[in-house]
Amino acid sequence: MKKVDLLKMIRDLDENKVSKSDVKFESIKQNEVLDVEKLTHHLLIIESGTLHLENKNFQILHFFSKENVIHQSPFELGLQDKLRLVTDTPVKIIFINREYFLNFAANKMSYMEWLLEAIMKNSSGLCFELMKYDLPTESRITYTMQKLCDKDDVTVDNRGFREMPRYMNKMKLAKYGGVSRKNLDLKLEILKEKKHVEIEEGHFLISQMS
Repeated sequence: MKKVDLLKMIRDLDENKVSKSDVKFESIKQNEVLDVEKLTHHLLIIESGTLHLENKNFQILHFFSKENVIHQSPFELGLQDKLRLVTDTPVKIIFINREYFLNFAANKMSYMEWLLEAIMKNSSGLCFELMKYDLPTESRITYTMQKLCDKDDVTVDNRGFREMPRYMNKMKLAKYGGVSRKNLDLKLEILKEKKHVEIEEGHFLISQMS
């Protein structure tokens, strides 16, 4: 399958749009809730930054970052009151009208293949997120930390540790790992003793060997 140059594809779509609403570029501040109505007719491509999907209990289900795609509208799924998207950092987002994209991609098979691959990647990623709840708490916490580092392609330092993204604090880690703050604090102390986790100036580091 021919790999799509994302920036070139977006430029192609933008230059050939019929209506201004076919392709829209927006910048959103940190800690903002995304208006889900904007997803009713548009697919969303993250140009830069990170946001997460959370449920009505504020449990974090999945993180989205650069070049990730959100295709399905919460309104179509009937989940608009149960799920919401929240920005963890300032983000730049491209909204592309779904009907416009599908019509355009009908003559450019590589674009359609790109969308299908992006949707499959998101679906498989969410499945793995749900599987982590079968793990013991300590393993779930380290797995959660490692997956975030993998997603942001964080490099390993000379001690064998990777620093988690700076937007990740204890509250978010608890929400993402599905543990209480009290239990998280207890488990982090155990993981520190095992040399699996370090906390430096409030920032988390996770060992590659954990």
